[in-house]
Amino acid sequence: MEKQVILQDQIKDATGHTVATMRVVLNGDGSTPNVMTVGADNPIGFNDDGSPIFPEIDDSLLKPAQQQMMAQAIKTQKELTKENGGDPSKVNVIGAETETKTTPTPQQTIQASMMKSIASLQMQVAQLKKENKDNGN
Repeated sequence: MEKQVILQDQIKDATGHTVATMRVVLNGDGSTPNVMTVGADNPIGFNDDGSPIFPEIDDSLLKPAQQQMMAQAIKTQKELTKENGGDPSKVNVIGAETETKTTPTPQQTIQASMMKSIASLQMQVAQLKKENKDNGN
Protein backbone atom coordinates (compact mmCIF):
# COMPACT_ATOMS: atom_id res chain seq x y z
CA MET A 1 0.00 0.00 0.00
CA GLU A 2 1.24 3.45 -0.87
CA LYS A 3 0.46 6.51 1.22
CA GLN A 4 0.01 10.00 -0.21
CA VAL A 5 -0.45 13.24 1.72
CA ILE A 6 -2.05 16.43 0.38
CA LEU A 7 -1.38 19.66 2.25
CA GLN A 8 -3.56 22.65 1.45
CA ASP A 9 -3.89 26.08 3.02
CA GLN A 10 -5.43 29.43 2.18
CA ILE A 11 -3.84 32.86 2.41
CA LYS A 12 -6.28 35.48 3.68
CA ASP A 13 -6.02 39.25 3.81
CA ALA A 14 -6.83 41.42 6.84
CA THR A 15 -10.55 41.28 6.03
CA GLY A 16 -10.57 37.46 5.94
CA HIS A 17 -10.93 37.32 2.14
CA THR A 18 -9.01 34.41 0.56
CA VAL A 19 -6.39 35.87 -1.80
CA ALA A 20 -4.57 32.64 -2.68
CA THR A 21 -4.60 28.91 -2.10
CA MET A 22 -1.48 26.78 -1.59
CA ARG A 23 -1.41 23.06 -2.31
CA VAL A 24 1.21 20.31 -2.42
CA VAL A 25 0.95 16.57 -3.03
CA LEU A 26 3.51 14.46 -1.17
CA ASN A 27 4.28 10.91 -2.30
CA GLY A 28 7.11 10.02 0.08
CA ASP A 29 9.43 9.48 -2.87
CA GLY A 30 12.26 11.67 -1.57
CA SER A 31 11.55 14.51 -3.98
CA THR A 32 11.62 18.14 -2.91
CA PRO A 33 8.04 19.34 -2.46
CA ASN A 34 6.68 21.81 -4.98
CA VAL A 35 4.10 24.02 -3.31
CA MET A 36 1.69 25.44 -5.87
CA THR A 37 0.20 28.83 -5.04
CA VAL A 38 -2.81 29.96 -7.02
CA GLY A 39 -4.26 33.42 -6.64
CA ALA A 40 -7.95 34.18 -6.46
CA ASP A 41 -9.19 33.50 -9.97
CA ASN A 42 -12.39 35.48 -9.73
CA PRO A 43 -12.27 39.00 -11.12
CA ILE A 44 -13.39 41.78 -8.81
CA GLY A 45 -14.68 43.82 -11.72
CA PHE A 46 -14.30 44.61 -15.40
CA ASN A 47 -12.75 47.46 -17.34
CA ASP A 48 -14.67 49.45 -19.94
CA ASP A 49 -13.18 47.27 -22.67
CA GLY A 50 -14.49 44.13 -20.94
CA SER A 51 -11.13 42.88 -19.64
CA PRO A 52 -11.18 41.49 -16.09
CA ILE A 53 -9.78 43.30 -13.06
CA PHE A 54 -8.09 40.94 -10.60
CA PRO A 55 -7.34 41.78 -6.96
CA GLU A 56 -3.75 42.65 -6.07
CA ILE A 57 -1.98 40.05 -3.91
CA ASP A 58 0.21 41.51 -1.17
CA ASP A 59 3.67 39.89 -1.23
CA SER A 60 3.99 40.50 2.51
CA LEU A 61 1.11 38.01 2.94
CA LEU A 62 2.34 35.52 0.35
CA LYS A 63 6.00 35.02 1.18
CA PRO A 64 5.72 34.11 4.89
CA ALA A 65 2.76 31.83 4.22
CA GLN A 66 4.59 30.08 1.37
CA GLN A 67 7.71 29.64 3.52
CA GLN A 68 5.66 28.17 6.38
CA MET A 69 3.86 25.83 3.95
CA MET A 70 7.18 24.72 2.42
CA ALA A 71 8.66 24.00 5.86
CA GLN A 72 5.64 21.84 6.73
CA ALA A 73 5.78 20.12 3.33
CA ILE A 74 9.48 19.28 3.74
CA LYS A 75 8.91 17.92 7.24
CA THR A 76 5.97 15.77 6.11
CA GLN A 77 7.75 14.61 2.93
CA LYS A 78 10.77 13.50 5.00
CA GLU A 79 8.54 11.52 7.36
CA LEU A 80 6.67 9.90 4.47
CA THR A 81 9.90 9.14 2.56
CA LYS A 82 11.36 7.44 5.65
CA GLU A 83 8.11 5.49 6.08
CA ASN A 84 8.41 4.31 2.45
CA GLY A 85 12.01 3.18 2.96
CA GLY A 86 13.62 6.11 1.14
CA ASP A 87 16.38 8.51 2.13
CA PRO A 88 14.78 11.57 3.78
CA SER A 89 18.02 13.60 3.45
CA LYS A 90 17.39 13.84 -0.31
CA VAL A 91 14.19 15.86 0.21
CA ASN A 92 16.13 19.11 0.75
CA VAL A 93 18.03 18.87 -2.56
CA ILE A 94 16.04 19.38 -5.76
CA GLY A 95 16.47 16.38 -8.05
CA ALA A 96 18.47 14.29 -5.56
CA GLU A 97 15.83 11.55 -5.52
CA THR A 98 16.43 10.91 -9.23
CA GLU A 99 20.01 9.76 -8.66
CA THR A 100 18.75 6.22 -8.19
CA LYS A 101 15.39 6.54 -9.94
CA THR A 102 15.68 7.61 -13.56
CA THR A 103 12.07 7.32 -14.70
CA PRO A 104 9.41 9.54 -13.10
CA THR A 105 6.24 7.88 -11.95
CA PRO A 106 3.11 8.55 -14.01
CA GLN A 107 1.80 10.69 -11.16
CA GLN A 108 4.99 12.80 -11.14
CA THR A 109 4.67 13.30 -14.88
CA ILE A 110 1.03 14.39 -14.53
CA GLN A 111 1.90 16.66 -11.59
CA ALA A 112 4.75 18.29 -13.54
CA SER A 113 2.44 18.88 -16.49
CA MET A 114 -0.21 20.42 -14.23
CA MET A 115 2.38 22.69 -12.57
CA LYS A 116 3.55 23.92 -15.99
CA SER A 117 -0.06 24.66 -16.97
CA ILE A 118 -0.71 26.53 -13.72
CA ALA A 119 2.51 28.53 -14.13
CA SER A 120 1.44 29.44 -17.66
CA LEU A 121 -1.99 30.59 -16.44
CA GLN A 122 -0.40 32.63 -13.64
CA MET A 123 1.86 34.32 -16.19
CA GLN A 124 -1.18 35.14 -18.35
CA VAL A 125 -3.00 36.64 -15.34
CA ALA A 126 0.09 38.70 -14.47
CA GLN A 127 0.28 39.94 -18.06
CA LEU A 128 -3.41 40.91 -18.01
CA LYS A 129 -2.87 42.81 -14.77
CA LYS A 130 0.13 44.58 -16.26
CA GLU A 131 -1.83 45.49 -19.38
CA ASN A 132 -4.67 46.83 -17.25
CA LYS A 133 -2.24 49.01 -15.30
CA ASP A 134 -0.57 50.20 -18.49
CA ASN A 135 -3.98 51.15 -19.89
CA GLY A 136 -4.71 53.20 -16.79
CA ASN A 137 -7.47 50.87 -15.55
